[in-house]
Amino acid sequence: MDKPTPDSRSLASRRNFMKGSATVSALALARPVSALPGGLAGAIPEDGSSALPPAFSALKPLGARIHPIAADEFYGRLQRAQKLMAELAPKFDALFFAPGTSLYYFTGVRWGISERLLALVLPRAGNPILVVPGFEEGRLREKLQFPAEVRVWQEDESPTKIAVAALEDRGIRTGRVGVEETAAYTFFDHFQAAAPGFQCVSADPVMIACRGRKSDHELELMRLACEATFDVFRAVFASLKEGMSQEDIGKLVEAGFSKMGLHGGALVLLGASAALPHGTIKPQKLKEGDVVLIDGGCAVD
Repeated sequence: MDKPTPDSRSLASRRNFMKGSATVSALALARPVSALPGGLAGAIPEDGSSALPPAFSALKPLGARIHPIAADEFYGRLQRAQKLMAELAPKFDALFFAPGTSLYYFTGVRWGISERLLALVLPRAGNPILVVPGFEEGRLREKLQFPAEVRVWQEDESPTKIAVAALEDRGIRTGRVGVEETAAYTFFDHFQAAAPGFQCVSADPVMIACRGRKSDHELELMRLACEATFDVFRAVFASLKEGMSQEDIGKLVEAGFSKMGLHGGALVLLGASAALPHGTIKPQKLKEGDVVLIDGGCAVD
């Protein structure tokens, strides 16, 4: 099999599976109503608990209904990936991840993408390997919830060479390494150059089999995210007033999720702009008869 390039690997990023999203449209204001004085800027406190329209009083924190993903569930995902690596034909000898939703899915570690690589390297057997910048080691160890080998790299070292060396220390010097689809090309390219004995291929067969199959717990979290999203959107639509801007409405959405103890938001489009898939930067004010489109959601994990 030819070694993949960014064009030959699937680059269609899948959203975080905990993202509850919905699109609500085609609301016509039945009669003119006055805008909120001065808009909503500065009117909504950080906790979203007051200065909100009456419809928001029904929104309550999900609280004990949320059972967060625990360490054993994250580790179970890693074990399922390793099982698939052994069962698929041809087999995978290791997987390579850069920061992103898949890194979080398997480890519970949220990590921003930067020029300094934090990598997850998962051999077909044994504990996962994490390669981290030296000055970030402490922060990573605080986030880790299960046994893992941590390899540190300094500013004068190559993180991909250290990742390859970690595999070699496990006796893995040749074979197929699956590269997760969202890994930046520069990391993929450097890893491939550091590991001429490996065949770098797409990790999609493993990733799709893992992430496309939801557990009962995952499905329940998704249901809660969708429930919260519809409740917030319902409160927002009941609170619309002529003269509101898309920013005003967006702040209402954020405040609604905050009142439920969640992080969320939305893209808001008004009138003719609702026909534009990704909106417009032009200021908009709500007027009678406008279509209102709200596209957003929240994270429950």
